[in-house]
Amino acid sequence: MRRKIGAVLVAVAVALASGTVPAQAAAGNADLLWHNRRTGEVGAWLTDGHGAVVGENRLSWTCGPGCADQWRVVGGGDFNNDFTSDVLWHNATTGELSAWLLDGRGTVTGALALDWTCGPDCASQWRAVAIGDFNADDKSDVVWHNAATGEVAVWLLDGSGHVTGDPRLSWTCGPGCADRWEVVGAGDLNEDSLDDLLWHNATTGEVSAWLANGRQQVTGALTLDWTCGPDCANQWDVVGVNDFNNDFKNDVVWHNAGTGEVATWLLDGSGHVTGDPRLSARCGPGCANDWQAVATGNFG
Repeated sequence: MRRKIGAVLVAVAVALASGTVPAQAAAGNADLLWHNRRTGEVGAWLTDGHGAVVGENRLSWTCGPGCADQWRVVGGGDFNNDFTSDVLWHNATTGELSAWLLDGRGTVTGALALDWTCGPDCASQWRAVAIGDFNADDKSDVVWHNAATGEVAVWLLDGSGHVTGDPRLSWTCGPGCADRWEVVGAGDLNEDSLDDLLWHNATTGEVSAWLANGRQQVTGALTLDWTCGPDCANQWDVVGVNDFNNDFKNDVVWHNAGTGEVATWLLDGSGHVTGDPRLSARCGPGCANDWQAVATGNFG
């Protein structure tokens, strides 16, 4: 992966109409981020920590035709150390990665471009797959996977747009593994306060975490005791990892584009799924044709 100074992602600020759900939300709860590639709108469903969608924040910038053809959302994380979730985008053509910096109320206050890029030669092999803290410095990092070699690399960030290194994890997932497994999120899944890497196998339905030690060493795997196999995986996609019931344990968030349902596998911190409640709002046919659930975070 090459180093190169990247230009800031340019977006158009627009006034967006209010959402269709009540505009009330409690700060600190996990939220769900959506992107409409046709209109360029980016909005968050704000939750109350108990499965109810209690508000909607439309961001003040958009990424529509011309932008959405090149840029995709990688995930949510804090990229400028203000304890507020931001949105990271990747342009596979230019290799740039840029974060929309948010104020926690839906306003994009600026863009922060990372000082490394992953362009055509790099992007043909590597894909940015998750955001997490993989060196235990309380700063969001970018996780990459190379499906050909199986390597998983982490761009370590300093909280101001600088990439300070790109160590590889000690485990790999290459040919034979990468054909079946894909990274679907990052978060602490075994209650050691260190972020782990979550994988899903759409063929067998297994969901398994690589347990990391904060020094890029994978110390083991934790497979969840529920599965989502072919009949399930044809309908449901993992959106990300976050705490959606305020028990200080990360859960797995799923979206069904056919029915519009959003479900959370509630986890106990040791691989057991204790339930799968649905959020109170849904985005089904007509909505799901335009809108895609792209990330979790605290956006309100």
